[in-house]
Amino acid sequence: MMNYLKSMLYSIIFILGGLLIITVLNYFNILNGSPLSIIRSIIPLIGIFIGSFRLGKASNKKGYIEGLKYSAIWIFIFLVFNIILSNFSVCSIIYYILLILISVIGSILGINRKKY
Repeated sequence: MMNYLKSMLYSIIFILGGLLIITVLNYFNILNGSPLSIIRSIIPLIGIFIGSFRLGKASNKKGYIEGLKYSAIWIFIFLVFNIILSNFSVCSIIYYILLILISVIGSILGINRKKY
């Protein structure tokens, strides 16, 4: 359980840092329009990949199962926000599937990069 919390902390720090940088760039009109929405969608995926990678390094076996568990936690969090904001669409489902794939890949790579 502690590994999941540490991994989520890594993800949250990366996501908040990335969103802060995007906000500053958008405020000064350096980044706006279509590239802004693409980067805004990619930052959570990278953050979850980093957290999943770290979780894979901390686990002993079956990285894909750890990645599925980790992505299930994040999907639950995102679903709650989408239900509260009434912002659920087909694109959300595609994003969640992509989130699952990124998390599983990150965890598999993390368990393969582990130093024994």
